[in-house]
Formats: sequence, structure tokens, C-alpha cells
Amino acid sequence: MTQPPPAGPTPPPGPGWSGADEIHDGLPSAPAEPGATGGRRLRRGLLVAGATAGVLVIGGTGYAVASYVSGGGAQPEEALPADTLAFVKVDLDPAAGQKMAVSSLMKKFPSLTQGGDDGDLKSTLITPLLADNDWGLTYDRDVEPWLGNRMAVAAVPDPGSEAGVAPVVVLAVTDEDEMTKRLGAVTDADFAFAVRDDFVLLGQTQELVDRLAASSSTLDSDADYDADRDALDGDQVAVAWADLAGLQGVVPMAQQTLGDEKLSGRVVLGVHAEDDALEVTGLARGTAPTAASAAGGPTALVTALPADSVAALSVSGLGESLTSSWGQLEDSGALAEFQDQIDALGLDLPDDLGAVLGSDLAVAVSGDLSAPSFGARVRTDDPQRATDVLDSLLADADLPVGVLPLDDGYVLASDQELADALSADGGLGDTASFRAAVPDLDDARAVGFVDLGRVIDQVIAQGGDDATQAQDYAALGAVGFSASTADDGGRFVLRVTTR
Repeated sequence: MTQPPPAGPTPPPGPGWSGADEIHDGLPSAPAEPGATGGRRLRRGLLVAGATAGVLVIGGTGYAVASYVSGGGAQPEEALPADTLAFVKVDLDPAAGQKMAVSSLMKKFPSLTQGGDDGDLKSTLITPLLADNDWGLTYDRDVEPWLGNRMAVAAVPDPGSEAGVAPVVVLAVTDEDEMTKRLGAVTDADFAFAVRDDFVLLGQTQELVDRLAASSSTLDSDADYDADRDALDGDQVAVAWADLAGLQGVVPMAQQTLGDEKLSGRVVLGVHAEDDALEVTGLARGTAPTAASAAGGPTALVTALPADSVAALSVSGLGESLTSSWGQLEDSGALAEFQDQIDALGLDLPDDLGAVLGSDLAVAVSGDLSAPSFGARVRTDDPQRATDVLDSLLADADLPVGVLPLDDGYVLASDQELADALSADGGLGDTASFRAAVPDLDDARAVGFVDLGRVIDQVIAQGGDDATQAQDYAALGAVGFSASTADDGGRFVLRVTTR
């Protein structure tokens, strides 16, 4: 809750109070005639701080865990209005399990946690943003004394603005008096702030932050947001959420771009740490998948790719999806400028292309980085038509690839050795790195995989400057993702593993 005001004649700070008229001894004063450039620089730095923190956490760099294990406490969504349109938060004091998992991960990348004071993420993040500001503000003196461990950046409706939406940064406050003094000392800055409970709201106008601070309902009590957040598995160190339908209604750019097409539903994304992996889960909520996106069943060919594949990508239902949406593409005019090239191919579209893409398609890359091999295996209902189309297209192309027909489809490869490997069950799905990196395989309509460990080992073996840089990431194992559909939307999971 808000702390009592300091003793003396200073007006008590409260929601919407900017502190612009108060003078504080020992603080850096604003210049007599501050230029607009300095004000914009500081405002931009403050407004992007939360977003930058999210990028740093998701990238897995610079995160240092405190020596104590606490978690819990107020969250930024408790200080934002219920009609918030989009929201990204970072929790530098997560639940105990997350804190220990992140600590375990970061110990594997010691060079990435260097920088800032004692490896403190907040110092690493904010110190560069305050560099060369016109008011002489520094992180150690003017921010560290009051900045807490939770921060967020959000988009909120702003009916009075041309864009219809405004950004706001929410920062946890451990010492409201110190925060008020430091921000209030910047007398001519073109940003405003207001206090709500244990957080400070930073925005472009005083009217905006005052309105947000006085909002009677908050995002954490919104039924949709609450259900979407709970749909994420386990605790999270970062969460992003957006009301797509709400954005459609207030953002003129979205209305102009989409025309008659309407955004619907919501999306939520969470970052979850494990001792040996970082997992990002994204959910589409409140919207049924289209017929095109739901075409076909789960992809199955990816697990049979060669076990030594460095990278793999597999998608099911591409052929059916393309043929079912071809009419809409033609009606939209999207194909008009490519019609001459399409006609020159002499294909019967979309049926020929549907046969080539088939019901399940898997692509593999193997071999050394300096001379990789690549190929694809496709399952299709009309293998003969597919191979005829490909033979016709490749006849005039100077590409080192060949087509090998199979009973249920075909193989396309850059060399015979890989073609033979793709024709058999190569066992990629049985490798430890693939199993650890690719989640939800049984229901996935799309799967991706890269053996980062093998790539890094090859770069290190080659020597030189690249090898030196690659050493910093030697603990990486693999990255994998899967995408699936559900009755009310879809699910996407990305995993980065360590070794």
C-alpha cells in the first residue's frame, strides 16, 4: 500500500501527483532550458524499459537470481485497468521453483551474466537507458533506491489520442518517497507518473496516468485474462497477453489493414524455466481454428527423418489447406501480380500444387555446415502427379536435386545418400536431443527442430573469432517447437534445452 507522506510542508503524494513543483536538495536539477531531444530520450527510455526487460528474459541473458527465495506479492496487472488491450510483464522475483530453475540455467552461461553491478539485471537493463540524459540521472543514485522486482509495459485505450491506444509502463516501487523525489525532480520532462498501491504508472500525459490510477476495476480481476493466464502450465517468469478483438476495435491501423476481416479472441504467452530448458508457451483463446488451419491430422514424418539431421521442419495438411483457400486468394487479388509467372509454369492450380505439398511434409538438413545436404519427404494421395509436376519444374532449373517416387509419396534430395536415408526410418524421433526439445509431438500439426549443440560444436572446431563467440553458448543443446489446434484456438510451444 502507499506509504505515508514525508514530514514537512511537502504536499502528500498521491495518484496523479507528478512532483513537478517540489525542490529536493542534493538531487540533479533540470537544465534551465531543457531541449525536447533530452525529454524524448528519457521518456523513450522509461517507456521501453519494461519491454526490453521482457526481451532479455525471453532471450535468457543477464538474469541473476537473488540469494533469497520468496516470490509472491503484488503483480503489475493489479495496477492496470480491466480494459487493457495488451500487456507484457517480467517477474524478477518469481516463485521459488522458477527462481532456482533460472539460477541453474544461468550458471551454465557465466559469460552472459556478466555486466551491470554484481550481475544485477535491473542495473544491466536501465543503466544504458539513462546514459547521457540531460538531467544527470543515474541508476545507482536515482533508480535503484526505489525500483522493485516487477515491471510491465502495456497498451491501454486512449480515446483522446489519434492512435486510439497509448503505452504505459508499470514499475514496482519499494520506496515511494524516493521514487517521488527522483522522478519529481525532472521538472520539464515530457512524461508523467502516478502512484497506485505498490506501483508507479509512467505514461505520456498526466491525464492518462491519473485515469489509470483511479480505475475502479483492474486487469487481474478480468475473467478473460484470469482464465487465459491460468491456462498456462506452471509458474512463469514472464507473461504476455493481448485482447485481439479489443485491439481491432480501437486501433485505426488494424481496421484499415484488415478491412472486412475481423480479429477475434485473445492470445497469451508465458515463459517457464526448468533446470535444463527454457519453455515459451503461446495459446490462442476464444477463437475456433479455420478449416484451412485445421486441415489434416498430426504430422508424423518428422520422427522418421535421419537421426543425424541438424535441422528439421514438418507440417501436415499443407496441400489441403492450399486448395481450400485458393479461391479466397484469387478473390482477394493477391495473386494478380504473379499471374504471368503462374501461367508460365503451365500448372493446373491449385490441384498440382496440392499434390506436391501433400498431406504431410518433412524437410531435413544434415551434414557439415560448410557443405550441408538437404531434402524432403512428402506423403501425398497422388504420388505420380506430384513427381510428374516436380520433374517438369526441375527440368529447367539448375538445381542439384532429384526426385525419388515412393508408394505413399516421394523424396526430394540434394544427393543420393540423403535420398536413401529419407526413404527409410531414420529414427530422429528416438534421439535424446529431439525428445527433449520437441513438446506435444502427438498432437502437433507443425514441428521444428535444430540441434544447436552440433552446430556450435562445428563452429568451435573451425576455430577463429566465430569459435570464440560460440564458446559462450557451448551449453546449449537444441531448440524445438510444436504447433497444434484445439476447439477454441491453438497452442504453440518453443523449448530451448541445455546440455
